[in-house]
Amino acid sequence: MVTTSAQDRSRIDEFVPKHDFSAAYEISINAPSSVVYECLLRSDFSELWLLRLLMSIRSGKWLPRSRVSTDLRQRLQGTGFVILAEVPNEEIVIGIAGRFWRPDGGRCMGLTADDFTEFSRPGYAKVAWNFKLRADSTESTVLSTETRIKCFGAAFWKFRLYWTVVGPFRASCERRFLSK
Repeated sequence: MVTTSAQDRSRIDEFVPKHDFSAAYEISINAPSSVVYECLLRSDFSELWLLRLLMSIRSGKWLPRSRVSTDLRQRLQGTGFVILAEVPNEEIVIGIAGRFWRPDGGRCMGLTADDFTEFSRPGYAKVAWNFKLRADSTESTVLSTETRIKCFGAAFWKFRLYWTVVGPFRASCERRFLSK
């Protein structure tokens, strides 16, 4: 019998315990978890040129780099993303639902954390994405990220094709983001 400690469990399990697709990465950072967490909240994905390029190709218009320094919670407003769970200095879980294979992403705007757990609309997928911090020592932190996708109905095959094309680029973006 395998046992899992509370430190090894992730809050992402509460939102997408069973999934169709997933990806996970981690990096060791020479800084305490409190510093890493604050940097995570200030990080801006639009700083990654590859991500801006991919989103520009998808939307047909150039995505500029954000010029306003804001915190993650502010940047998520109006995007369809919702913070599902947050334990400062330990883990944050973000969710979104939509038809990601469409040029506009088909995001379900206005989704709440409560809505996300029960979301199972046929033809759609939902994604939970976490950042989890684990202190390696007082001055070193392991930052990991996991993405889980659950598809409903015919969305499975559409998402599978989308993930096959976008997945390698997305993986590159996540690895670059973690190393920033």
